[in-house]
Amino acid sequence: MPEGDTIRRLADRITERFAGQTCGRCVTRDPRLVGLDLVGAEMVGADAFGKHLFVRFRRPAGELLSLHAHLLMDGRFVVGPASKEPEWRRRIELWFADGRLTGLDVPLLGVVPTAREHELIDHLGPDLCGRTAPDPAMVASRLQHDPEVPLAAALLDQRNVAGFGNVYAVELPFVVGLSPNQPVGGIDGLEGLLAIGTPMIRRHAVSGPRNTTGRRLGTADHFVYGRQSCPVCATVLRHWNDRDSPWGRVSAWCPSCQRLEPRRSVDLVRARRLLALHPVRRDPLFPRATPVVEPASATGQAGSAGQGPDGLPEVSAGR
Repeated sequence: MPEGDTIRRLADRITERFAGQTCGRCVTRDPRLVGLDLVGAEMVGADAFGKHLFVRFRRPAGELLSLHAHLLMDGRFVVGPASKEPEWRRRIELWFADGRLTGLDVPLLGVVPTAREHELIDHLGPDLCGRTAPDPAMVASRLQHDPEVPLAAALLDQRNVAGFGNVYAVELPFVVGLSPNQPVGGIDGLEGLLAIGTPMIRRHAVSGPRNTTGRRLGTADHFVYGRQSCPVCATVLRHWNDRDSPWGRVSAWCPSCQRLEPRRSVDLVRARRLLALHPVRRDPLFPRATPVVEPASATGQAGSAGQGPDGLPEVSAGR
């Protein structure tokens, strides 16, 4: 599923290419768009909120209309050249002076008056890639409103904060030494993770690809996402697949570096070491490191009675 930074870059590309141009031809192949005709309408521009895309038009009579799209797992837009995919995959095609805008396999499409866009996103948390970065402490508070929810599930729940996807839900916990399975109520200093993740996703919203390591900039390089062993201690990683994961996404974590315990603290010393080469270190929001003192466990082991393997809580997370 495209994450918030991808949708923000897409909106900016659409605006840069087509803003101010008039739609010369409009073809729709989606029952939700029956009757839509944007011929003669001027594209005002495109915007994004979290993972939601809005392409705005002004009709000759002055009516403002927005094409709304959510790409879910498989949808995408081709900006500029004509798509060579079969017609049945091209849900919408718009012709402009500088090329075409084609929506391929877009699962959620609709049209709303621009003034009512908010009705589709009012339930979401603050937009990580919006004009102003949300306050990390405020976002941390939203994530911890239900203390039993695992960290990865809380990050993925767009009602808490809009924009993070699965790459961040896997990589950010690793960077700060937390298990993605750690209940958010048992995390101290969660705002530190947000003070790293927020400038990171905002940087990727300006220039991709999504690189969470700082190595081989210009490539999609990750610490544990899509990998089999820990880059810090070489321990074999543990994984969730999307069928068994409590939050319905694949995940990976190091059982040595990211221990699941009753209470854990965000490790900013570790984060600064791992991200030593990452440009996000220069962002004013990036936190200063402070030593981490872990509380002693009464048993010396992670988890507690009544939990599943590795003490993993069995909960479901909203998207």
